[in-house]
Formats: sequence, C-alpha cells, structure tokens
Amino acid sequence: MELKQNDLVKGASGRFGDQLVYRQRGGRTIIARRPSKKFNPDSARQLEVREIFAEAVIYARGIIADESQKAVYQVKADAFRSAYNLALADFCKAPQITKHNVAGYAGQAGDTISIRAVDDFKVMWVKVVIKDGADNILEEGDAVLSPNGADWIYTATTANPALTGTKLIMSAADMPGNVTTQEVVI
Repeated sequence: MELKQNDLVKGASGRFGDQLVYRQRGGRTIIARRPSKKFNPDSARQLEVREIFAEAVIYARGIIADESQKAVYQVKADAFRSAYNLALADFCKAPQITKHNVAGYAGQAGDTISIRAVDDFKVMWVKVVIKDGADNILEEGDAVLSPNGADWIYTATTANPALTGTKLIMSAADMPGNVTTQEVVI
C-alpha cells in the first residue's frame, strides 16, 4: 500500500505494532504487513544463498566506500535502486557469454574468435584458452573489446595443425570478479 500526500506517515519508517511496517523508497512511504517468522530449519541451498548474500553485502559496502567505484553504479541508480543495491545485485549475477563465433578460427596464427559477453554493468575481461585434442594448452590470452562495445575479439598467435578435437575455452569476468566459462570443441 502506498500513501500519497499524508502528513501523518510522511517520512515514517519502522514497525507499527505486530502487524505493519513502514519503509521509505524513493521519497515515498510504503506500508506493508510485517514479515512473519518461519520455524523450519534452512535448507542447504538457503544457507548457500545466505552466504553469497553476506559476501555481496561486503562487496557493496566496499564499493560505496570508494567514490570512483561508486560512481560506476551511481550512473544507473534511480529513485528505487541505490548504487549500493545495484552493487549488491551485480555481485549476485555473473556475466553471460551469449554468443561466440569460432568460424574464423582455422588453426592459423592471426585467425580470430569472436565472443559476445554481457553483464548488467560491465564485463572487465574475456580470456581464451586453446587446447589441442590431447588437452595440451597451445595458447592462451586476452580478447580485445571491439568497437561495437559488445563483442570481444581474440586473435590466435600459434598455428594448430590438428584442428579436430581442439577445445576453445572462453571466460568472462565482471566487476565483482564473477567468472563465466564456456567450452567449445571443434
């Protein structure tokens, strides 16, 4: 429930008896039922999520304490989502590798691999590891962000004469350090 133009509860926050709680969001007063307590023990997944959330809180507090890092999140903040909340959410969500194009890789030095990695804020880096069919590392290195701002391009530096069974391992990381890895076998 949202109250508008009500001087009685304007700016109020906290609990009213055992039934209602008042919250402030974006300069507005929100009234809701008081959350009820549960009596069941937490599952393993709930404990895992609680641990991740505790780490996210530590990350978000660190971001807010550093003005230059806070500014990155502040750009997307609005009346309902603060820079702190956005940093907290960013910690909980890893980047995604949504597309890759390995057609440009034929095992020659200078061949390119295109990777599209996206994140709710910023992909910090994309790395590629190329392994032969026997799982030996042929090369590894950083991809470079293309001018379109979405795709990362990796340029091979080593010739790979036995292309069959080659593994391309692509990894992307975001600001909090979440890493997503995808493997493609040619």
